[in-house]
Amino acid sequence: MTSSMSVAAVNSDRISGLKDEILVRILSFLPTQTCVSTSILSRRWRFLWASVPSIIFEYTDCEDSIYRAMLLQRVENINTLCISGWKSFKWFQFDTWITVAITRNVQNIDLNIEHDGDFIPRCLFNCKTLVDLRLVWCGVIPTVPTACLPRLKNLRLIAVTFEDDDTLNHLLSGCPLLEELELQLIRESRNNLYCNISSPTIERLTVTFRFIDSEPCECRLRINAPSLRYLQISDRIGDESRLYPLFEASIYLHMDNSKQLDLFYPRSVLKFIDWLGLLDARSLQLDLSSYCSGLCKIEEFTRSFINSLNEIIDSKFFAGTLSFPTLTELQLTAACCFLTKFLGNANNLEILTFSEVSEEGKSWIWIEPLHVPKCLLSHLRVVKILKMADETKMFEFVKYLLRHAQVLERIELAYSVPVKSEEKILMQEISSFERASKACEIAFVAAAAKEADSDDE
Repeated sequence: MTSSMSVAAVNSDRISGLKDEILVRILSFLPTQTCVSTSILSRRWRFLWASVPSIIFEYTDCEDSIYRAMLLQRVENINTLCISGWKSFKWFQFDTWITVAITRNVQNIDLNIEHDGDFIPRCLFNCKTLVDLRLVWCGVIPTVPTACLPRLKNLRLIAVTFEDDDTLNHLLSGCPLLEELELQLIRESRNNLYCNISSPTIERLTVTFRFIDSEPCECRLRINAPSLRYLQISDRIGDESRLYPLFEASIYLHMDNSKQLDLFYPRSVLKFIDWLGLLDARSLQLDLSSYCSGLCKIEEFTRSFINSLNEIIDSKFFAGTLSFPTLTELQLTAACCFLTKFLGNANNLEILTFSEVSEEGKSWIWIEPLHVPKCLLSHLRVVKILKMADETKMFEFVKYLLRHAQVLERIELAYSVPVKSEEKILMQEISSFERASKACEIAFVAAAAKEADSDDE
């Protein structure tokens, strides 16, 4: 009986049989305050937490506990410093935390401390061991002409302020190995917003423009990144960038009320899309829903205004020189006029996902291209239609595709749930259309499921 109880006791405390190195590894994933609390378990655990190479404090912890933890740690090198959820503390304490971490060769720093107005310690931008840096609401990033982060690969600057227009460039120039950059830029009051990104090594770039109010302003983004492979931009975009090939791009363009009747704004948007054509992206996700919806909402949505926009699209957007020669996959959320132009200028397009933007019955009509797009003759294999303003327009578009797409394998059409009687008739008619590609199948997919699949992609 005693023997069996002994075996049971051993089995019930298997964690104590692990080596210290393994226990320290487990503790490194926990908040520091939790690690410290394990010191009461036994004599062996009393100072085990002090060997954990990470410092993680969240929300309710007091400032002094961070400094005490740093003093009592027995490690020469700190892997991670993570402090989040702080709103009030003495700034000299923050400077001390950063300095101690740097002297201990910190590799990862993640700070979310909501401290406006004060400068982030300059020494942070001369840390020779830092690999990953994330700053959220941390105050003002100073201009450091001699910034030196020789090992930094990932940089995320969320809702921080830059001392001046040259701050970011100085910072990036000191990051010779940087691979991923994420920026969330905040615009308050009537201040204009300019961002100049220049780096020969960045492969992934995410830029989000966040607006505190609806006051009109000018936003400019310049990108000089010859190694860029992935680009994601959210909200308003202006100005131009130096142009380099991408594999994948995800773009969302916003239009506010102040620009709705300004014909120069549509020109600038189309100029930006011109620029996209020169990126040689293979996959493009372009969301013009806010832009097109804003145009549809205009009370003066007159025929002359639409004609003016169409003239801009025909003359400025695609004047015979723009093309998307490497584009093989397109996810487009826009008006039908953009769909026509993309089909005619993406000769190697293989996969098309389209969702039409309309507002209260106002939308552009579907106009067949003057010439059959080359992509329909030799490359377009899959078409997914998530939404079109009315059944007649979908009917005509699908009929055109089936008649001319010679290598088409599949068309997916979203339908509402429950299915209306007129939709059932439409499905039957579409299924009976003549097809240039005998291998093409037509699938009808519930709208909700279709949107979910698109989000996953």
